Amino acid sequence: MVLGHYDRRFFELYAAEQDQSYYDALLVGERLYRRDIITGDSTMLFADTAVSHVAAIYARTHPDERPLGKDEEGVANPQTSATAQLDILDVFGPYLSYEYHVDIRLPGRDDWHTTRRGVLDLRNGKETEPGDLFGSARGREIADVARRQFETTRDSAVRTRDALSGEDRRALERLERRQFDSKCFGLETVDGKLAITFAIPGAGEGAAGNVVELEPITVDSVRWWGAASAGLGERDTLDNERWRGPSYTVLARYDTSGHVARLALADSSREWSLGAAVGPLRRVDWLDRPPPTDTVRAALRRAFDQAARYDENARVAIRATRSGTLKLAALGRKSPPLRHALGVRSSMKGRSAPLRTRTRD
Repeated sequence: MVLGHYDRRFFELYAAEQDQSYYDALLVGERLYRRDIITGDSTMLFADTAVSHVAAIYARTHPDERPLGKDEEGVANPQTSATAQLDILDVFGPYLSYEYHVDIRLPGRDDWHTTRRGVLDLRNGKETEPGDLFGSARGREIADVARRQFETTRDSAVRTRDALSGEDRRALERLERRQFDSKCFGLETVDGKLAITFAIPGAGEGAAGNVVELEPITVDSVRWWGAASAGLGERDTLDNERWRGPSYTVLARYDTSGHVARLALADSSREWSLGAAVGPLRRVDWLDRPPPTDTVRAALRRAFDQAARYDENARVAIRATRSGTLKLAALGRKSPPLRHALGVRSSMKGRSAPLRTRTRD
């Protein structure tokens, strides 16, 4: 489960498939929703259009075919395929960063892919620009810095053209054709500071459909960042994380792989183990600053209990407390990984080289 938290309200953020397949055509898009954990009402924030476009063309060119029913299956290797995937990269307050990827295979044509990024305002589903987040003047300044960053890197690569051959030269030709898009970016943190990371969208065959990530640009003095960053942790020299409270601290100690964190709760004299979670961990939503109402607390408990049953591989342990009540704990979810434990949020992306292509499995 992925939670959004802003304006002192919690929302579950989830993607749902939109299956428009036929017997010989796999056509599956995705939509992103925001669900109010108290009322249960869902609002659509993002809808894939590429797959729907392919589905409309297929229906028009195959008038004698009908879409598959709920329990019907198509051929194992359909001639036509169009699938979309939307990944949530991070959430800060009312702003959600995502990556959207589409794969299309049509008879007699090479496979085609496209990838782009963006930031949605969870309050209204609007696609944001830098000016919406940082003010018009500062937004234009940041976009200009990123544009020059891309052009400088591209021009440096062009000067090496004569020394390139084969796939390297073809990669450079693809890079030359790319255009900077000020709406293609995501938000993240660098050393605890807010950063905006632009990406050059991709479209075409093979690697041409991947994004090229630029270096993050840190941004100071953003009005909404104070509330959005309230649950972020502090990293020590060993890359462990801690979240300090008034009288206790949440600790995350990573194993040698850096992917699994042992969680603990500590005060000035003792430490209690909380178990393990898939990392890196991103945020703790404190439930005592200020404490939620009974309605919100019950809704959170219900949402996490429901999330524990999303996957058929979930295992649930039951133990009796001294008061005789029963406590339930989800133990073995395989998909998606444990991203929240006692309000702890884990990251869904990593970082690598200065200018890099975001590849997909």
